[in-house]
Amino acid sequence: MACQLKNITLEPVASGETWGGLTFTIDSSDDTAYAAALTKVRMSWRNSAGTVAQALDSNGGGITIEVATAYAWSFTVEPTGALALPAGYYTWAIETTAGVVDKDLLSGTQQITTDPHA
Repeated sequence: MACQLKNITLEPVASGETWGGLTFTIDSSDDTAYAAALTKVRMSWRNSAGTVAQALDSNGGGITIEVATAYAWSFTVEPTGALALPAGYYTWAIETTAGVVDKDLLSGTQQITTDPHA
C-alpha cells in the first residue's frame, strides 16, 4: 500500500512571509503505487470554503522534482516563495502524478497568522 501521510500540521507562518518548504523522498522496491516515474507534483492550500487559495506546481514553479525514477521519488516544495494567504486556517494537500494516476499522498492543516509587520 502506498505511503499516505494524512493530518499533518505544518508550522504556522505569517501571511506574506516565506514558508520553510519541505522535502519528501520515497524509496520503495515492492509497492506498485510507485512503479511508474513521477511526472508532476502539486501542492495546494484550500480555505474554509474549500476553494484553492494558493497552489504550487512542479510544471509551473515552486516545486522541484529531484528524482522521478520509479520506486525512488524525491521532490522539494521550495521555501523561496511567500504564502500569499490571508490569516486563517487552511487544509493543504500534495498530489503526485505518476503515469496517468493522481494521488493525494500528503495532507493536513496549516495556520496562517496575521503579519505582525503589516
